[in-house]
Amino acid sequence: MKFKNVIALSLLGICGGSITTSINNNYVYASSKKDDYPNITSKYDVNNMSQYSDDDLDQYVTMKNFYVQGVSYDKHHLERIVFTNTPQSKDYYFTVLQGNKHHKRVAVGDSITIKGLVGPRQTLEKSQANKFFSKSLIGKNMIFVLTDSYK
Repeated sequence: MKFKNVIALSLLGICGGSITTSINNNYVYASSKKDDYPNITSKYDVNNMSQYSDDDLDQYVTMKNFYVQGVSYDKHHLERIVFTNTPQSKDYYFTVLQGNKHHKRVAVGDSITIKGLVGPRQTLEKSQANKFFSKSLIGKNMIFVLTDSYK
């Protein structure tokens, strides 16, 4: 099973069935029954995410104007994004976007708004990063986000 499927399925198990999924071309996406998600700052202190355990990280949120710190593309038009709430933040988030579905390419330094499910932490492994991520991001602990939409 591919890494992205393992993470998504693990996230589903941790959430105890609180989300539904659609499987499209071997990729798993979250879908909420709600159209509008609360701002992440109403659920979490984004300046100190280390205070939350993985069990606390299971909310649908909107992450407005976060900063892209790293982008990795692959031959399947998937974008692996590392982003933070401020350019200087050490609280990293990781998600996988299907770029050709949304017709937007994301670049380092861009501001991004993501709607999705905040999930457990993971460590960015070298095999996930390929040649596009900065070496300084490899081995960092990141919060996984299962993205519904972004802009």
